[in-house]
Amino acid sequence: MLRERFSAPLDRSALALSDSTEEDTALLRADLWGSRVHARMLGETGIVPVRSARRIDAGLRALERRAARGQLPLTPELEDVHLNVERELTRRIGRDGERLHTGRSRNDQVATDLLLWLREALLDLEEGCARVALALRERAASPQGRSVVTGWTHLQPAQRVYVAQILGTHALRFLRDAERFRSVRERLTDSPLGSGALAGSSLPLDRRRTARLLGFSRPSPSSLDAVSDRDAALEALSNLALLGVHVSSLAEELVLGSMPQVGRVRLADPFVTTSSLMPHKRNPDLAELLRAESGPALGRLVAHLALLKGLPLAYNRDLQTGKPLLFDGVDRALRGLAVLAPMLSTAEFLAPKEHVGETGSVEVVDALVGAGVPFRQAHRRLARELHRLERAHRTLRELSPREWQQRFPELEGWRAHPSPESEPELRRTEGGSARESVRPLLAEVGRRARRAARAVRAERSRLLRLQQALNVPIQRRRRSAARAGRSPRPHRAR
Repeated sequence: MLRERFSAPLDRSALALSDSTEEDTALLRADLWGSRVHARMLGETGIVPVRSARRIDAGLRALERRAARGQLPLTPELEDVHLNVERELTRRIGRDGERLHTGRSRNDQVATDLLLWLREALLDLEEGCARVALALRERAASPQGRSVVTGWTHLQPAQRVYVAQILGTHALRFLRDAERFRSVRERLTDSPLGSGALAGSSLPLDRRRTARLLGFSRPSPSSLDAVSDRDAALEALSNLALLGVHVSSLAEELVLGSMPQVGRVRLADPFVTTSSLMPHKRNPDLAELLRAESGPALGRLVAHLALLKGLPLAYNRDLQTGKPLLFDGVDRALRGLAVLAPMLSTAEFLAPKEHVGETGSVEVVDALVGAGVPFRQAHRRLARELHRLERAHRTLRELSPREWQQRFPELEGWRAHPSPESEPELRRTEGGSARESVRPLLAEVGRRARRAARAVRAERSRLLRLQQALNVPIQRRRRSAARAGRSPRPHRAR
């Protein structure tokens, strides 16, 4: 702790409030990478002797190797990741370690670390969303996708559609999520490093050099903005909230579809649980947990917005509270996506026998319109006929040809009310329910998913080249847990 300015150590309760080492574990690799780049620049500019800069770099490389093995724990007494790294470096190489912080502040350090961490997290999210979209497309393109089910509005029978259209529509949502995450990532172009506490530095720092070595396009144009800006974190949380809504919507359909009374979905055994009391149960617990995640995702966004509201320029310690919101949001989203993709790939999508109601009524109205009847008049006439039939416990399909002719003489030659199975093929507009419209939908899902995968691969390759140039130890990418060195807390079905 930096306490030379004061006559007493920080109170223990104050230290407990101030400590951020638990969440800062996620930033350790980014902090070491940024520190090595900063040290190289200090040596190249002559601000620090070249020999000292090399010793600093060698010491930081050793710490990177320890961190990659999970052997560099952070000490809470040192408050944050930055002071922990500096202390461990100084222990290892001696007084040259005290030169590392030259020309920078923890304010620009944490801003840089967050962007480096977020850049990789966004790649993981893009990849996860694309995988879910491809899993949906795979099921849509299977024979199950050709099954016809009743589409719902207000959870009431509306019109019959192919299962492929439903799954392809959910896939589009996840692709838009991937594209939104990519949009945030592609705007992470400005490096905060070298902005200092808020006003830059009187030392001849080469900020363009450090920006390039870290994979940014340029130094941030305002040091005030660099240390206080959390727009990227907020945008990520906003996109995570929308992703949570999309996951929740899909999960709800899986839960409803799993009901025996509905019978549209059968989740594979690895993704269901049973009751502690009732052995006959096949509970869609995992889908329910996914459905629940949208609530906390929305809460994190609102919490971060409230955190930033009214903060004066530049850095304020309030910003520390935003880090766990971001880390937890990414962590939970990645865990959810990791479950959702195989859950969908192994699910059966069924076409149960349904009481579908008069889902072909629109086609009758359209036929009347085609015969010259104004739409509102056609709608009223059919609605009255449906009301009459309902009271008589009959349906349109039960009308004889003679009855059709009596009720709707304009439809002479109209062969029959459409069957439930033939309904989707009658709607051939672009984006409609007919197979000729669903095929382009699935093709678009495939194209956009492949584009997302290419963008992720290209950026990973670019970052890998940057790290290889510095001999940064390459760690396995996280699957679901955003916090390096911490095991995700498992959900337990009850």
